[in-house]
Amino acid sequence: MEILIQLFKTRTAKFALLLAVLSVLQGYVFLLHIPPIQQMYVGLAISVIVTILRMITTQPISEK
Repeated sequence: MEILIQLFKTRTAKFALLLAVLSVLQGYVFLLHIPPIQQMYVGLAISVIVTILRMITTQPISEK
């Protein structure tokens, strides 16, 4: 349980949780009605955000 608490102190894990929730909502309720080209741009934005979060990571989860 302590590992999960440490994990959710990170911005990357919080962002991943947000993505998971939005993915479930999109799958069940079609929350976002966007064409495939815009979905491509959303995917690119997500990958850029994850890369930036990884680049600014300065310490391991165990030290949080």
